[in-house]
Amino acid sequence: GPIVLTDDTEPEPDFAVVRHRSVPYKERHAFAEDALALIEVAESSLRYDRSTKLRLYAEAGVPEYWVVDCVAQSVEVYRAPEAGGYSDVSRVAGVATVTLQAFPDVTLTLAEIFA
Repeated sequence: GPIVLTDDTEPEPDFAVVRHRSVPYKERHAFAEDALALIEVAESSLRYDRSTKLRLYAEAGVPEYWVVDCVAQSVEVYRAPEAGGYSDVSRVAGVATVTLQAFPDVTLTLAEIFA
């Protein structure tokens, strides 16, 4: 479902890792402060995900944002939001692994992601 960023901005990421809260998500959409990480799986939307969505998520304070590039079989990891972008940016490819900041004990290989 959508993530409420502002009164008029509710993008729909492909995956959202959200924190547990007392009000169920089926009763109220997730807000930016609920998001631990948002993930976009991109093939044709890569440019939009790297620009518009990245800026919106960073400005809303989403702590971690991934762009999964299906063509290049890589994952771009954006962390530490700041005005208009992220200060910690990395790209993993090949036989690399990736881990969500919120769950450091869970490691995914790119082979698992692109299987």
